[in-house]
Amino acid sequence: MVQKSNLSPQIKEFQQRLYKEYKKGFSLPEPYQYLYGNPVQPVVPLDTTQNGIFVIGAYPSARFAAIQSERDVPIGDNCGPFSTERYFDGSTIRTVDSGYELEQAYLQPLGLKREQCWITDIVRIFLFKDGHINKYRKLGCPWPPHETRSHFEEFARVGLSWLEEELKLAQPKIVITLGSEVAGILQKIDGQKQRNYLLDGEIKDFAIGNECYPVIHFAHPGIVMRSESEQNPWPRLNRDHISKVKTGLHRILES
Repeated sequence: MVQKSNLSPQIKEFQQRLYKEYKKGFSLPEPYQYLYGNPVQPVVPLDTTQNGIFVIGAYPSARFAAIQSERDVPIGDNCGPFSTERYFDGSTIRTVDSGYELEQAYLQPLGLKREQCWITDIVRIFLFKDGHINKYRKLGCPWPPHETRSHFEEFARVGLSWLEEELKLAQPKIVITLGSEVAGILQKIDGQKQRNYLLDGEIKDFAIGNECYPVIHFAHPGIVMRSESEQNPWPRLNRDHISKVKTGLHRILES
């Protein structure tokens, strides 16, 4: 049976230390803050079930707002990785896309609940894209001085010691990764084509530190939720992968 340990002192200590110390290891532009001056902080894992499924995304989303003529302006951190929070963005009520996509693309089709999972990201801070910076400049905001999305892989590798520690705390029966970037980093494989080959729904192993874990590399939920087309075969491929792995995944959880 899956043992949920959200109140574990070790998990609490890890969450607190991650929040206080994570950013120290990175060369972030200064000031690294949102539109109204609140700092970009590490997004700490909130779903922390041990001996279950360990889900690894790329990096956190943010809370977005409609400001003047600009839509989807990042203004603050989400509550947690793949959060399902609802909020008013100045124009309409919205739900965090990443949380909805995780539920719809993977958890529900695999017959899983969040309560069975430890959910995290390989990079723990929001990364600004060029489009976000352009919106800030149009709104008269001079920070951050440049985008950070292009530094994702650098930040991911620098922060692998945090992931190693987190996995030791979680002691998962199996790991699920989301997106070719995360899969490639963990398997030490470069090149988009070679990374895409990892997203086949097969159970593999990956090593980090002195430990080895069984892992399934899935496509990013965002691309799975888009319309299927010749250019985007991932919705169909993903249905096949989920069908192939679902029964075995539940056997692993029950073992």
